[in-house]
Amino acid sequence: MDLQQINVKVFTTEESEINYTNFIKVFNRWMEEADSDDYLNYADYSHVDAGPGVLLILKQANYSIDNAYHQHGFLYNRKHAVEGDNADKIRQAFAEVLSKCELLEAAAELENAVHFNGADLLFMINNRHVAPNTPEIAASIQAELAPVLEQMYGGDDFTVERTSEDPRERFALRISASSDKPISELLANLGD
Repeated sequence: MDLQQINVKVFTTEESEINYTNFIKVFNRWMEEADSDDYLNYADYSHVDAGPGVLLILKQANYSIDNAYHQHGFLYNRKHAVEGDNADKIRQAFAEVLSKCELLEAAAELENAVHFNGADLLFMINNRHVAPNTPEIAASIQAELAPVLEQMYGGDDFTVERTSEDPRERFALRISASSDKPISELLANLGD
């Protein structure tokens, strides 16, 4: 199986206060500071209940402060193919989302009101053809995901569970870890 269209969502902490206008400011700054034409635009869906919040649209991926199922988090949505084996692709997706979470936590525009819980993640494949939501696919993906999570969490315990067994739903796994490591340490672990 060639995993593509990997999505990772890192949930915010309970104390976080989401101000969509401040995220728009951050996304505008990212677009202004970009040294490439990858950044296209942002879209404000903050008026949609349990929706994508504010979405930053790039050629290769989208980022959003997502509120699906009334749970805020930063969502990385890879749109185009990535080279490498599945472990490399999974590692790249986690590194990408964690590096952006680190930038967001430090962003002056967010007024130190947003923090991310690296022990509470959602891992999805946004392509039902590549990864139908079946037990067989879940077992196969978990086998490739586990070594990356072991590296990222540095030996801390974690659990991985399917979010739904409904074959009509997009394939998704909820990852919960006993780790209290900051985002920066999880990111550093991936680089080792």
